[in-house]
Amino acid sequence: MATSSEELGVFLKSRRACVTPAEVGLPPGTRRRVPGLRREEVAVLANVGTTWYTWLEQGRRVQPSITVLESIADALLLSHAERAHLFRLAGYTAAADHAGESAISDRLRTTLDQLSPFPAMVTDSQYFLRAYNQSYRYLVHDIESYAPEDRNNVLLTLADPQWRAAFVNVDDYATALVARMRGVYGTTLTDPAWPPLLERLRTVPRFVDLWDSGAVGVESRCQPQIRNPYVGTLMLHTLGFTVAENTRLTLRVFQPADNTTQARLETLQNLIETGRIETGQQARRHLTAVTADDDRGIVAG
Repeated sequence: MATSSEELGVFLKSRRACVTPAEVGLPPGTRRRVPGLRREEVAVLANVGTTWYTWLEQGRRVQPSITVLESIADALLLSHAERAHLFRLAGYTAAADHAGESAISDRLRTTLDQLSPFPAMVTDSQYFLRAYNQSYRYLVHDIESYAPEDRNNVLLTLADPQWRAAFVNVDDYATALVARMRGVYGTTLTDPAWPPLLERLRTVPRFVDLWDSGAVGVESRCQPQIRNPYVGTLMLHTLGFTVAENTRLTLRVFQPADNTTQARLETLQNLIETGRIETGQQARRHLTAVTADDDRGIVAG
């Protein structure tokens, strides 16, 4: 009799064969020997290692997190029922009842793209990043350099050194963010994604202080001021909207608070569209230069 790990691998392989490259925005390529997507294509779309994903399909005993499973489900365009089945095979029986609640529709992805040059993102109840446009991808640091299970707004704001350094008003922003999270927590107590996230967040002393204070908030007047590594400091207002087709999702848009920020967001969009975005150490060196220009009121181009 096949083990659950083996059944999981067989299921993933079968779903991969049903998705064409065109459906996920990939070119058809040449000499494609298998129907549907290649393993490495699924790995890239889900932002996991190709070797690790291969092991998962081979039925080896690797244990994907709920967040990683959601990313794989998104990459394979799984339906609600397929997501629930995937979660059960992976051993997340309780989470299977909530599987698909954070699935992102094509219409929502289109909306995110149409909001550019304004950065925009979609988060779930636990503040994990579920979708974003290219302006948000490069708002602080390249979000795709983080594993899916690390793409949590509260975790990044409180524990990631680069993320914290990018926020001019990081303490005020983090305080408002945790208060907002506690408000959401009170309405989704039974969601099985909370215990592992809170256990992880409680390793961060500042989170413990803020969470245990009991402060609850919905929206805050504290607006982010972000040192963008490509165009300089951005003064922003944020607007949050509950997604009508899935009330566990929130669409958040970052709007410019002044004309300088408006111009810098347009410059950032131009850099993205023309392929002139730098990453890693290059971006950190660029940040130093941009910060110097910032003091003179110069927008990087």
